[in-house]
Amino acid sequence: MPDMAPKTIKQRLQLLEDVFENIPVGIIVIDSSGKVIMMNRRQEKISRVSRDQVVGGYFHEKWERLFDQGIMSEYWHLLRDRKPFQLIVHEVYPQFYDQKISAISRGAPLSDHGGFVLLHEVSPEIQRDRRGLQQLSTELEASRNFLRNLIDSSPNVVITTEETGAITSLNRTGSMVFLYREADLLGKHVSTLFEDPNEFERVAAIASMGRGQEVRCIKKNGMPFPARMQMRNIEGDESRAKLLLFVDLSREKSMEERLALSEKLAVYSELTAGIAHQLNNPLVGVANFAGLLKAQTPPDDPSWELIDTIYEAAQKCRTLLSSMIRNLREAGTDFYPLDLREVLAGALDDARRQEREAGACVHVSESWPESPMMIRGDALHLREAFKNILVNAFQAMPEVGDLSLVIEPNPSVGDVRIRIKDTGEGIPEANQEKVFHPFFTTKKNTGGGLGLSFAFRVIQNHSGRIDVQSGSGQGTTFTVVLPLPVEDEPNENPI
Repeated sequence: MPDMAPKTIKQRLQLLEDVFENIPVGIIVIDSSGKVIMMNRRQEKISRVSRDQVVGGYFHEKWERLFDQGIMSEYWHLLRDRKPFQLIVHEVYPQFYDQKISAISRGAPLSDHGGFVLLHEVSPEIQRDRRGLQQLSTELEASRNFLRNLIDSSPNVVITTEETGAITSLNRTGSMVFLYREADLLGKHVSTLFEDPNEFERVAAIASMGRGQEVRCIKKNGMPFPARMQMRNIEGDESRAKLLLFVDLSREKSMEERLALSEKLAVYSELTAGIAHQLNNPLVGVANFAGLLKAQTPPDDPSWELIDTIYEAAQKCRTLLSSMIRNLREAGTDFYPLDLREVLAGALDDARRQEREAGACVHVSESWPESPMMIRGDALHLREAFKNILVNAFQAMPEVGDLSLVIEPNPSVGDVRIRIKDTGEGIPEANQEKVFHPFFTTKKNTGGGLGLSFAFRVIQNHSGRIDVQSGSGQGTTFTVVLPLPVEDEPNENPI
């Protein structure tokens, strides 16, 4: 093959030089040590530096800033192992100006030369796309956080599960109700939250139709509670999940029970008060005539003991009827400012006088604010109500025991709590719902079982509530909750 003419060689070299200079990609040619041999016009534009400033220098020294940012480790693999690379870099500062860029960088060994070629191109499109993706990611994360906060703020328990029933999420309300952390329940079957695990299978089909089902759930501490459950299927692209909503019915059931008790007390009160009034008048006559007959009969008369028995029985009946009439009458509505500490201290003195024998064996501790604990109410009725509770506590400790009285103001929620705790024999669970019923008592010769019933009605008429916690052999705690007065409350009974 004849030698190529010098003119043709020159033309081809000129063509290669034109291609090298005008190709729309930045090109840098380096030797095996990394020294820059050539750089085209496009690379000058990308780097914003003249080739005269970099040709003859080492690439890793001239572009030191890129290496300081830790994004050119591939360059060393190229020089050492002749291993090609391609990478996309984002939000980096170039060497010769301060403006973050995104770029595509490639490197490859030259096949017939000991050097390498580096190709670069700044990509505004990649930078814009990346910023768009980052913005979308930020918006997505914000949406997820908003949705999570919305679910956590729900007053209901929200649980999601896989189709198999394995729990995948639990909201903050669920953690508060069930006393579990979300991490403790992930992966566990939702039937874990039911008092009877088989109950979930029985109600799931009906609940999935959107009909609320009353169920018995159980907390982490083993305490069962009533709830209403609804369930929905969540259809995804490739999977199915379930959404379960629980409403804790404990407060609702408690209110229903209190309403039923209030209605029962009203019926008992009306009936008993009528009977007491009807019996009181003839009983007064029996007691008076028995007293006269007793006064006119000598003690040595054979009939005196019989007359005395009739007189004593009549007096006891009068005392019982008087207590019934007093305790069952409607509490007054004339409320005045009063110091709760004084009321409770007076009730304690009254209870001690009534239960002298038991009170002498009981150690009493008091814990309440040093300053006056002001509320609005009827001091006489509240004192009698607290006395009845304290008498019940003394009678529960006939030999020895400890009685604590605590006043806990809660200004943040607008109420004050009075806790009366004894270390007595306790109340069996079966009887705890009956302690406020009229005439209910488990003690012998200690009255007619009206004291706690009266206390319940008085506290209720003060817009408060009274709860009892007890168990056989565990003592008893009565908690009375009364509202604190509202600031600038008008005086209902001005002097």
